[in-house]
Amino acid sequence: MNVIVLCGYGLNCEEETAFAFMEAGLKLKCNVKVDVVHVNEVIDNPKQLKLYHVLAIPGGFSYGDNTGAGNALALRILNNLWDEFQEFLSQDKLVIGICNGCQVLIRLIPDFVNIALTHNDTGCYKCCWVNVQVNKKCNSPWLQGLNKLHIPIAHGEGKFYMEQDVLSKLINDNSIALRYIESDTQPYNPNGSIYDIAAVSDKSGKILALMPHPERAVFFTQQENWPLMKEKYLRNNVALPKYGDGMLIFENAIRYFHH
Repeated sequence: MNVIVLCGYGLNCEEETAFAFMEAGLKLKCNVKVDVVHVNEVIDNPKQLKLYHVLAIPGGFSYGDNTGAGNALALRILNNLWDEFQEFLSQDKLVIGICNGCQVLIRLIPDFVNIALTHNDTGCYKCCWVNVQVNKKCNSPWLQGLNKLHIPIAHGEGKFYMEQDVLSKLINDNSIALRYIESDTQPYNPNGSIYDIAAVSDKSGKILALMPHPERAVFFTQQENWPLMKEKYLRNNVALPKYGDGMLIFENAIRYFHH
């Protein structure tokens, strides 16, 4: 299984994303090769996309988000890699866009054309841990067998917004992949997203666009509440987990190609 993680010009989560795929491969004892590749290198040699099974667009602030979050990178792909990108999407492959990558995919994927990501209701950057509910009717390979996840967010423009008819279609198509739910430490919906949306999937389920950062929740000790949870586990004579909820998403991608 080969994974390509894009990097360049303000994207800053590529190493963590690559590590998450590699760690998941080690955990499942599967051969996973991960390449972090600058978007300019892909533009210079677009045929290399054919070598990969998974495309990951990580978080960060591509091109400083100067023309809108994710907009410049989306246009760079649209204007230079569109044919190759569409060919990749047409095959039995997986795509994930995390945070800024989610903002990029929202501008590229036809199923997402009437969805917008806008400024948080708070008017400021929000960084915290949240609980999200997996839509079990969503057929995304990324989320198979999952229920609730405790993972972090870090964004200023993470509010999903759309007209009511678009929302109704997403609900009917089971394309709403994750929804914010009640948390012990934070308001359950940290940005004001309509219908508490945290992630969406295309109709095929193979493209997942999510605002939370699963690559920052690979290990149990990355959780903000891990000291408290550690005491609870110890007092109940339960073994401490090694991994966090974010790891489950990357494991699912690997299982998809190693079933």
